[in-house]
Amino acid sequence: MTNSVENRNTLDLQIDELIADGSEATDFGSRSQERRQKARIKEPFPARIWGVDSGDLPFNADGVIDNISSTGLYLKTARGVDTGHEVRLIVHFLSGPESGVTASVQGRILRSELKPDGAHGLAIAISKHRFL
Repeated sequence: MTNSVENRNTLDLQIDELIADGSEATDFGSRSQERRQKARIKEPFPARIWGVDSGDLPFNADGVIDNISSTGLYLKTARGVDTGHEVRLIVHFLSGPESGVTASVQGRILRSELKPDGAHGLAIAISKHRFL
């Protein structure tokens, strides 16, 4: 359990460092107040997701993270996954064309949306992670 707390604190620090310069790209739309308690990074980080899809079949697929915080992320991928399902991801936090950090992430699907282009948007609560 301590490892999970340490990991969560490490992710908090990593994300806080990335947005510390005040250039956080947050799109509040027409809402006057953001309800999220954690700052989010809006960058297209590549990811691979594993789990069980909406047809109860095991899958792995590539995707792109639309935004991420220390407690959750939003991923766009070709596979639909039902709310409540557990998933695993490998995320590449790129800082250039060939450099960056890779993380292993476990989480639970909070929301699954079919997009007009046929992609699926998955809101995922992060339960565990570690940097590789």
